[in-house]
Amino acid sequence: MQNASSQPPPISSAIDRLAGAVGGLAIAMFTAIIVYVVVCRYALSFTPRWSEEIPRLLLVWVTFIGAISAFIRNTHLCAGLTDLLISPGRFRSLLGFLARVASFLFLIVVLWSGWKITVLTWAHETTVLSWPAGLVYLALPVTAALTLVALVAQGLRK
Repeated sequence: MQNASSQPPPISSAIDRLAGAVGGLAIAMFTAIIVYVVVCRYALSFTPRWSEEIPRLLLVWVTFIGAISAFIRNTHLCAGLTDLLISPGRFRSLLGFLARVASFLFLIVVLWSGWKITVLTWAHETTVLSWPAGLVYLALPVTAALTLVALVAQGLRK
């Protein structure tokens, strides 16, 4: 169990809960769609035209929504490896600070470049459903912005 000092601030917890709920709903939708497509393909001998576009869109969004929780819970990339390799002290604190700065800068780049590619591709349409192609890329700036808000809230609390 976490002690009070290691719990994320309320805004970070709210974003994490929102990401979990939306991600869970998207995974449920993804699963239902895949089961429906398999039944249609093998039992009814037809494949819905949209059977690739919607699951692909959901998969991209679920991946980036999951990254929000990984950043908030500090389970991304390092997965606690620093704690195993480096003894507590100033050096570990410095590495933690540098990792937070690098994450912050990385998210700013993802937000900016994600927004640029979303705007660039918004006028393009998907092949089957004619939805804006930018919907796929919109996952980048949206999830980066939410993650930045959560990380800033955590940084202000430290």
